[in-house]
Order: sequence, then structure tokens, then C-alpha cells
Amino acid sequence: MKSKPIRLSKKKNGKGYVTSYSVNIGTAEARECGLIPPNDDEPVELEKIIDSEHHRIIIQPKATD
Repeated sequence: MKSKPIRLSKKKNGKGYVTSYSVNIGTAEARECGLIPPNDDEPVELEKIIDSEHHRIIIQPKATD
């Protein structure tokens, strides 16, 4: 596991209000973690886990049933 400093980028609507935030993930990092396939053919289905108790947001490949 690696730790890198990042910043949230504000996304604003046409009226100047902040409506969301984004984080950049490099392609090498995403591929290494299985978020995108090695051949870029089919997109990997992802899920976002909100852990407000521990102040974390986790993005990972969706678990298969």
C-alpha cells in the first residue's frame, strides 16, 4: 500500500456554486489497482464506498456475486 498527497478539485455549476469535487488518478495507478483493464477493452464496473466513521471514500472494482 502506498500513500500520496492529493487535493480535491472543486467543480462549479454555471452560477459559481461548488457542486462536486474530483480527484485525479493516473492511468498507471488505476491499472495497477485493477480499476481499468490492461487492454482497455471493457470498462471495469466500480463501486464507491462511503466510510464517514473513518473519514474515507474507497473506490474499488465492484464485488462479483
